[in-house]
Amino acid sequence: MISLCLNGFNGSPFYGGPADLPAWVDAAAHAGFPFFAPDRWSIDAYIAGGGTVEKLARRMRDAQIGCGFIGAAAMLGSDGDLIADMRMALRAAQTLDAHFIQINVNMPDGPARYTALENACNVTEGSGVRIAIEYMPFMALRSVTETAALALHAGYDKAGAMIDIWHHMRGPDRWADLEAVDLAAVAYVEFNDAPPMLGDDIVRETMERRVFPGEGEFDAARFAETFKSRGYDGMVSVEVLNGEWRRRDLRDYATRAFESSAPYWL
Repeated sequence: MISLCLNGFNGSPFYGGPADLPAWVDAAAHAGFPFFAPDRWSIDAYIAGGGTVEKLARRMRDAQIGCGFIGAAAMLGSDGDLIADMRMALRAAQTLDAHFIQINVNMPDGPARYTALENACNVTEGSGVRIAIEYMPFMALRSVTETAALALHAGYDKAGAMIDIWHHMRGPDRWADLEAVDLAAVAYVEFNDAPPMLGDDIVRETMERRVFPGEGEFDAARFAETFKSRGYDGMVSVEVLNGEWRRRDLRDYATRAFESSAPYWL
């Protein structure tokens, strides 16, 4: 059964603001989402402010909402400590009962990329938590085909591709590439929309100008049907990264996210 998950990255301290994870949990539950997903920066800030992951888990249980994944947990190819980042994310995932840890990749294709993923998978080995690999058109890992191949190298039981409609529509992939992906290779999908681009700053476009499904130029119906027609029954993360909505009411944001996405999937 397909389940919608509210992705909390639009409120992440990554953007320089505060991290009010309890407010996000309450907003997601109020809107009707069965799942909410925090990112690592928000979890870190929440802990720095005196919270604990155990306290967050209780808050989510009280709200009767599950944890979809731990977002932006690690970057393959960064200068950070991959193993430490993965261990932190795994602890959070296990405490919050999340089934996925989402990572990004910004290192060239080749043996080093595969070794880095193997090292990440060694951390999660035997935990039941799967790594979701996100590709982006402005990073080294740019397409669904190479992402699925990377996941296959690790084993689909350990890793899968996270497929975001934004990256599909703005990247090099064609619809045929998306339709050819083995559903076993899919960790989960991500849903949103976007207006026509204002310029060639693709990072700003993806981080600041996304809109709710049905409000932009993406073929959201075709994206959803590409998965539903083949029997996809996993999670759909709704991630609308929008600078204007960052300053507006969180409950309104969550409600709009659910109501605009549900008709395509449920």
